[in-house]
Amino acid sequence: MAEPAQLASARKHLSLAESNYLSEDGLYHLEEGLALLEEVTLDSEAKYRTVAANLLSAYSGTIYESIRKLVETDPALPQPELEHLFKVLLAFDAVDMELPEYAGALKIGIAKRLIDCYYEGYPADEKQKALEQLTGIVQDV
Repeated sequence: MAEPAQLASARKHLSLAESNYLSEDGLYHLEEGLALLEEVTLDSEAKYRTVAANLLSAYSGTIYESIRKLVETDPALPQPELEHLFKVLLAFDAVDMELPEYAGALKIGIAKRLIDCYYEGYPADEKQKALEQLTGIVQDV
């Protein structure tokens, strides 16, 4: 029996997402690929669910690691790029999977940098209030 069409399509989407995750097109392919893997996970035989889980793990690990390296090595990433990277990471929240152990810290780090961008020129107490709200959200999770 041939593998489900959703699995083959997911491979194509995720390959395009991996090579182009910094663009809106890459984000689109990521979201499509993840949705297709979710379909396979819900509707297919066990062996295909295992293949889907392996694909999910491989692509999430690669993309997360690429984003981690980019964020760590470029402290001056512009706001639009940070926003896009945050959206890419959030796309993985749509599927039930185990993310790299640093996934939460990476999202929080990007969120803090975005707060720095959004509150540039504002009084320090307003920025601090936003950071405290982020901290509260993190503690609730």
